[in-house]
Amino acid sequence: MNNRFDRNILLSLTGMIPQVVTETMWALTNRGERIDEIRIITTASGRQRLERELLDPQRGQFFAFCRDYGIDPGRINFGADTISMLHFPDGRLLDDIRTPEENVLAANQICSIVRELTRDAKTQLFASAAGGRKTMSIYLANAMQLYARSWDTLWHVLVSPEFEQLDDFYYIPPTPRQVCFTDRQSGQKRVISTAEAVIDLAPIAFVRLRGIQATNLIGEGKSYDEIVGELQSNLDLLEQSHDLRINPVEKCIEVSGHCVRMTEREIFLYLLFAWYRKTDGTTGNGFRRVSEIKTADLELVFRMVTRERGEEVGLEESESYPRFNFLKILADQLSSIKKEDRDDVVKVFREIRSKINQKIKKSGIPIQYQLASNGERGSISYGINITPDQIDLKIDPDFVKTSGEDSL
Repeated sequence: MNNRFDRNILLSLTGMIPQVVTETMWALTNRGERIDEIRIITTASGRQRLERELLDPQRGQFFAFCRDYGIDPGRINFGADTISMLHFPDGRLLDDIRTPEENVLAANQICSIVRELTRDAKTQLFASAAGGRKTMSIYLANAMQLYARSWDTLWHVLVSPEFEQLDDFYYIPPTPRQVCFTDRQSGQKRVISTAEAVIDLAPIAFVRLRGIQATNLIGEGKSYDEIVGELQSNLDLLEQSHDLRINPVEKCIEVSGHCVRMTEREIFLYLLFAWYRKTDGTTGNGFRRVSEIKTADLELVFRMVTRERGEEVGLEESESYPRFNFLKILADQLSSIKKEDRDDVVKVFREIRSKINQKIKKSGIPIQYQLASNGERGSISYGINITPDQIDLKIDPDFVKTSGEDSL
């Protein structure tokens, strides 16, 4: 059982077959998963059947399941306030999803619900696409692609055919019982034991697009079609070959006509890692930990910047460029024996990186041009996830040389 999350949420679509909720509950519980909350997306008619068959305290199958498996029903948040009914803009409830307008409404509302349920990093979402109209399942799968985190999952519930057609079969009880049913094909009466029932959860693999910049920029008021259109535009950009141009004089970077203006600190830091990527070539990936930055690297990049601005100077002569005083402070802090000085540098570095990435996101430049991070806490390295030939960085041959050994 995975207990790393504060709240495990089962999100289920239901139409006129509320059995999918308890069947999914049984399958998740059988896998050792804990369920803390059940969220339902349904129509007006679907809700009536759900309340009648699952949530009646005396005869409801949700309560029967909890009794059979020794679960306190009060521990699971499931009731009227966790049922989301699809509706028209004027508040009228959808009885079904048949027209193009109703499908658009369903898409927008399902997307909004999934977005809301994936806001909290301390929650885990189990999404079941087994119930409701087929278009509802498609929209749920698409919403999971847009918003699901790495730990969120999407499932389809598979029930053995002879039990799938039973109206009064909701889950496999711990004590087998005989059930009588009429075979739909032959019309004959049959008796079967619930011990023969099989309920499987089939995982649905999907591509998580949450990291794509369009997803991060999606506003609350955007429709499903607008979200898809914006995301597709960004994916189209990713398929193209872009050249990164860095202008240290104007303090900006440009990719495919999109320009980002930066502060002195930001353009220097970005140029430093672009230079790492460019000069690493095929022997490395350009990623460095902050502690791996060498004074010679800072010297080389500073000389590149000042040369472009008309007069090449080194760090020792940087007084003519007062806005670069931060480089001397950086070198002094990283060479300090005091841990708090080095920690301060890492903190400032992260702040500058965050500002750079925010500007790149807002500009429409693809995500791979941001300053990415690799590794785990304590050994994180940073770099730009593009190929060296995508970087239009005119480097004098004298600048392409091995940096010194005096690490910052």
